[in-house]
Amino acid sequence: MLTAAEVASRLSLSPPTVSYALRRLLNERKVATWEVDKREVWGTGEQVAAWRAERRLDAQKIERERLQAREQVLKDNEALKEAETRLREVCAGRGVDVSVFRGFETGEGGPRRLSLLLSVDDPEAAAWLVGRMSRPVPDEDAPSDEEWAEHAEHLETLVSCFEWAGWSEGEHDYFHEYDDETGPILYTTMRRTCMAFDVEYHPSNARLRLLHDDYPGGWPQIFSMLDDEVVIELDGDADEQQRLVAERAGALGLLDATRVEVDPDSDVTLRQFMDVQLTEFVFDEIAGYRQKTVVEVVDGLDADTYLRTFFSTVVDGFGQGVLPDLVPDAAVHGIAAWCWRNDTAVEAWHVPDDVLMARINIAVTRKIAEHVDPDEGVDWIGLEAALTDPEWALPDGRTISALFGEGWQEVRGTVSENLTTWCRLDEDLLGPTATLRLLTIGGSTSYTWHWWGQGRWTAICQAIVEDAVAGGIALPVPYDQFGPERFVIDVAEPDQLGDDVLEWLIDMPAAGVDGPRGLRFHAASKPISRMVEPVDWNLGQPPATATDL
Repeated sequence: MLTAAEVASRLSLSPPTVSYALRRLLNERKVATWEVDKREVWGTGEQVAAWRAERRLDAQKIERERLQAREQVLKDNEALKEAETRLREVCAGRGVDVSVFRGFETGEGGPRRLSLLLSVDDPEAAAWLVGRMSRPVPDEDAPSDEEWAEHAEHLETLVSCFEWAGWSEGEHDYFHEYDDETGPILYTTMRRTCMAFDVEYHPSNARLRLLHDDYPGGWPQIFSMLDDEVVIELDGDADEQQRLVAERAGALGLLDATRVEVDPDSDVTLRQFMDVQLTEFVFDEIAGYRQKTVVEVVDGLDADTYLRTFFSTVVDGFGQGVLPDLVPDAAVHGIAAWCWRNDTAVEAWHVPDDVLMARINIAVTRKIAEHVDPDEGVDWIGLEAALTDPEWALPDGRTISALFGEGWQEVRGTVSENLTTWCRLDEDLLGPTATLRLLTIGGSTSYTWHWWGQGRWTAICQAIVEDAVAGGIALPVPYDQFGPERFVIDVAEPDQLGDDVLEWLIDMPAAGVDGPRGLRFHAASKPISRMVEPVDWNLGQPPATATDL
């Protein structure tokens, strides 16, 4: 698009000549013209049409922007009027004047843009105003969705030790909120059988809080695992923080099966209470696995001589008050206690000293743990092959078969027989979940209170070492030089310690009649017991269970 003068300049012709030619071409409709800023411009018909369309679009865009600006001014003015009203309420009686200044028009016929003014001439009122304006904006520093997800992932890592020990988060219990003073907070509730406790994670100050769970009522009744708040300061990297949580949780007994006592003033006895828990978490599980009623299940269990004896001796005897939790580490101890140590030839062919027997027990525990999975259950076939393998050895290379000498064949046969029995019970009667729950009870009796592999192991050993130091008993070599803290760290892997160290830990030979005590008799090895106060939901006549067998 060019003016006549621009065309003349490009063609090196006089302007009158070009104007005459353009007029003739216009009459013949071979060119077109349009007035722009009081100037006539020329081009082809297509060029002029395209240019005119572009100008119309520009004009429409300008008009839209003008209308949008007008609407925004009106919206801003309304917001300022609302703010003026709220500020007048906040500042009432404070010596602060609140007003609105109506400025100049924003365009032809446009609305006036308002300005909100605060004025004060009293220093005390000014100080109050500064203090109010200095407060942090609510949720200004709240985490983004991505940051919340990262916090949640870290919390999952921190509570992984609880999940391995059978605790699970409720489907709708996980939530988070942001507090201007303490920062982001994440909450969840951990539940296992009929027990629960609450968890709060504070990422800003690296703190995990374990709290009393407030049972809202209803059925089934839930009891709090904790009476008091437990605060865990999360120092170090993620691995160190995870270790700190596991260590504290283990000391609290949260990683072992729960042992309960019933309040003496309750109308419900311990036997009645346990019948309800066994029905809900064992027999209902078996009924679902076998697609039978609970009564049919109990009749089937009653017909099995081994199970009848196990329930009367272990569940209702040695393990009285132990909840049917599903704790893999405790189930491992249950297999070790009732498939390896008890009702086998192991005791008849007991090795010469307790230190060596302790080493064998640790090796047994490690081997069994390789074949227990909380979801899949127990690999009985693989476990039998492992525990009866004549080449199976201690870390120092000594084979278990050689340690039992000529008694190995009898040991091997009786252990194999027990494992075969439990394999049959698992597959034909109980199912993998109920089997692990019963073995958890079997691994939580007085037979295994002082065994390595339980959640409280480190806390038990620490109590023994602290009592020895307080009682003036020298630590075994080399920990008399390394110190008690190093001893407690190293005892996490006791089969790596020397015989003298293990002997000191088990019986503390240098101690007198009145103590301190070693692992065998120390009070710390006794499990923590929780007091519950069950309500009487017709528990006087509970459903038939195998504890009646």
